[in-house]
Amino acid sequence: MRKHHNKLFFGKYTHKATFKVPNINVLYPTSDYYIDKMLSKFKIDEPIAKLGNFIMDNRQNMKFRIQNNNITFYTNKSLSLDLIKNFWENWCNVTTVDIKNLKLLKKDTVVCKRLPLGKFKYQVHVDRNMYHKISSEQRDQLYNYLIRNTDNATITNSNLKQWLSGAGAIHYDLNGYFYVKDEKALLPIYIISDKIVGHVRKFVRV
Repeated sequence: MRKHHNKLFFGKYTHKATFKVPNINVLYPTSDYYIDKMLSKFKIDEPIAKLGNFIMDNRQNMKFRIQNNNITFYTNKSLSLDLIKNFWENWCNVTTVDIKNLKLLKKDTVVCKRLPLGKFKYQVHVDRNMYHKISSEQRDQLYNYLIRNTDNATITNSNLKQWLSGAGAIHYDLNGYFYVKDEKALLPIYIISDKIVGHVRKFVRV
């Protein structure tokens, strides 16, 4: 059972369980009407029939996806255990969210075991139209800050680095990003220009 620390599945479910069932794609389309119609072609104790009935009985409490011969369910712990118990022979794997870390999760927050590049707490995504909003002097200041303060910041996005250096295209309209070490290192970015930052992603190490 692997742990997934970043977020709830679909913002709601704690468990993702996958099962391998030959010909499971016959249940597609996955509306109750089509599933019920298809079930008449299978014996009641066959995995496809049992899974079809499970879907219709529990649809409101889960999400699921059929791909090739696999079906993946996104559920709570109780429903996930019911699935594994009843379809043990078809079960492939399960991934769970670590409940104790959910209190740390806010918008644009990622819980991780290791910070990016071992030390950077923030990933700064630049404004998509930044090239319209900052001057060439501000662009140079940002570039110099990022490349001369390697303990506190770094650019790993090659397109952004090229544009900031002056070697790239005149217009930059990609979703580039760079990393900064902490809030103190983030402050100079806003001092250079409050038009640089589109949004900031924070990493929390646990």
